[in-house]
Amino acid sequence: MDDGGDSRRLALLGWLRVALGRTSGPLGHWQAFRSELHADPFLDIRPGDALHAVSLAAGRGRPVYGVRREPGTSAKQPYRDVVRRALGTIGTMPGVTAGSSYRTGAPGDPFGRTKQGLYEAWVRHVDAAHAAAGTHAFIVFDGNGTETGLRGAHHRLPGPRHVIGDPCLIPARHNPLLQAADQIAYASYQKLARRPQRRFMWDWLDEHIPQAEGPIRL
Repeated sequence: MDDGGDSRRLALLGWLRVALGRTSGPLGHWQAFRSELHADPFLDIRPGDALHAVSLAAGRGRPVYGVRREPGTSAKQPYRDVVRRALGTIGTMPGVTAGSSYRTGAPGDPFGRTKQGLYEAWVRHVDAAHAAAGTHAFIVFDGNGTETGLRGAHHRLPGPRHVIGDPCLIPARHNPLLQAADQIAYASYQKLARRPQRRFMWDWLDEHIPQAEGPIRL
């Protein structure tokens, strides 16, 4: 999973839910998508490049020379379109459920408190769902190991816990499915925030992953 929001009041989490031991199918889909991007003549996205939705939606990417574009089209558009293509790929991944949750802080509330409160509520939500199903979950989060508040949320769960251990914190650049979760988080944010500059993205989540859970208010 990955986080998102506006760093002021709206905190958001985007996730992919995959059964343990069944990641090969989703990873294969994502690798095929990455191969398509690498072969696209209007893009310069290399196999080792991390995909960050906020940069792609802004049209930021290496310039591509020697290609002829349709009249009136922008060199930024192919990079923006990567987010749409990523969502389409996620929507067809076998055995994957995508979703998001959010919380809006009260005026004057520190954003860090809103973000922490959202994660705690989400972990309790996940723990209760798996307790009811008699199953367990393990959470992988985009992070560098310094996010101590996330661990605290796990430690405060009542026993017996169905969310196993602490969250596994891995930088998204090292994990393809975390980069996919970043696309979910950003598309979910644009669905909620309705920023005029990203109007083209407002309906992408619903169009490409109609089965997505949320955004759920927690």
